[in-house]
Amino acid sequence: MTIRTPNPTNSARMLLDLQRSKERYSNYATQLTTGKAIVNLGDDPAGSAAILNFQASIDQNRQFMSQIDAATGYLQNSETVATSVQTQVTRLMELAQSGLNGTQSTVSRGAIASEVDGIFTSLVNLANTRVQGKYIFAGTNTTTPPFDAATAPAGSPNSITYNGNNATINFTVGASATTATNIAGDTLFLGGAAPGAYGGNLDLFNATKSLSQALTAGNTANIQAAYDNLKAISSHLNDSITHLGGLQNSIDNIRTSLADINTNLKAVQDTVQGVDYPSAITGFTQEGTAQSATLSVMAKISSRNLFDYLA
Repeated sequence: MTIRTPNPTNSARMLLDLQRSKERYSNYATQLTTGKAIVNLGDDPAGSAAILNFQASIDQNRQFMSQIDAATGYLQNSETVATSVQTQVTRLMELAQSGLNGTQSTVSRGAIASEVDGIFTSLVNLANTRVQGKYIFAGTNTTTPPFDAATAPAGSPNSITYNGNNATINFTVGASATTATNIAGDTLFLGGAAPGAYGGNLDLFNATKSLSQALTAGNTANIQAAYDNLKAISSHLNDSITHLGGLQNSIDNIRTSLADINTNLKAVQDTVQGVDYPSAITGFTQEGTAQSATLSVMAKISSRNLFDYLA
């Protein structure tokens, strides 16, 4: 009589096969749940590397778009202020023309001068506009009010002191692209880099104060001179507004391009990463069946006793 006992090698092999089947079954289940063919990096090293590269490019482009959004915010605020200043200058020109009317009395010209003084105060406030705690017309010196109405620069008593600088604040908006996000206060309000711009024909504060003084004195020649300067300032402001709008259009186009690139990258990434549902379902079903069969065999083996192996 021969006694047959279960082969421990076969049992160990069945356990190993069962464990591997469970792993494949779990992977198929994850693929079907997430829609992703590559669950672990080791499943497809080449595909995983491609997916990671695509994602790195997508993330970088998103960072550039975030920078563009921030830059756009500063540019839009600068353009809004510049447009408001232009409106005020238009009103100053209207007041200057009224002052040139020979029928105006001293009292009426004084009333016009009072309105001009009010506009001057408004212009100073606009020049010291802050966005998110930063003075947008101070160049890179964004923590200090750029214009000080209480002090006049030497030789230009009708102007006010500029405490900012003429530096440009640039944001990175692409792999090799930057954009300016500001226009310096001395450029917008004085017409050029201070101190040389003080008292020039594009010095808005000088023109406004000079107009008020000329109206009060009834000096039509000086009123006319202030009007002529305001007309030049108006043209300068239009150029500045156009410049700011051009910067916005430029980075808007870059943002659109980045968004399109990300859409294409995501589509390619999904092609590499996307699961083949028919194959995944077939594999899922086969592994489930294989596990059931293996467990059934192992259950039968473990239930046998010594007499089942007696010859």
